Amino acid sequence: MILDDIEKKYDFIFPPLFKELWSDGMLDWMNGRTTPFNSDENWEKTIYPQIKENPPLLLHSGGFDFEMLRVEDIFNFQFDELWDIEEHEFIPFAKTDENNIYAFYKNLKVDKEYAIVYIWNDMNETEIIAKNFEDFIFRKMLEAIFDVDKDELKGDYEKSGFDGYKVDLLNDLKSIKPYINREYVDILTNFYARDAKESMFSYGLISKEELVETIQKYLSFKELDTVFEHEVE
Repeated sequence: MILDDIEKKYDFIFPPLFKELWSDGMLDWMNGRTTPFNSDENWEKTIYPQIKENPPLLLHSGGFDFEMLRVEDIFNFQFDELWDIEEHEFIPFAKTDENNIYAFYKNLKVDKEYAIVYIWNDMNETEIIAKNFEDFIFRKMLEAIFDVDKDELKGDYEKSGFDGYKVDLLNDLKSIKPYINREYVDILTNFYARDAKESMFSYGLISKEELVETIQKYLSFKELDTVFEHEVE
């Protein structure tokens, strides 16, 4: 299956950045594997060590519950029967552990590119979170260094702590550098170079004020952070 198959099914053209990342394997968290795991294998043990140091998109900076969808998952995506897919045209590309969905929103174009939305699985709410795919990446990588919950961190970084997490974030930044604009790279590089500030429940490299100011300065557009209902009335 190739990207063209998905575009034909959804009558949709992915933006150039998405296509470039796809072509370079940057959207493939399976490292090219298409066969099922054997009984003594799993993703964490078999695939992750191969991609950890040169990670695909948002492997660590997407969040602890973030996962890029496989090509077959996008093509065969089963829309919830309550979703009004005739009124709202979504092209999914990622999900969370709770099955909340990240998707291109075909109904909204900003400067000739499709906006990105976050669709809640257990609520009739969809939030518009970025005006294009590049801004989505930048926003996720900013949010990855704000208010990092200690309990969530402990699950993957029990031994190395925030320092280990930061190493992985820097690897994510190294991988995405060739693809996103220089200004975004410079901003992320400066933030990621900081020493962490620790509170009772979390760590962070960026304050809430800095996060809000950066989003407003670089990512703002009319519909940003607006919410609409996506289910059949």
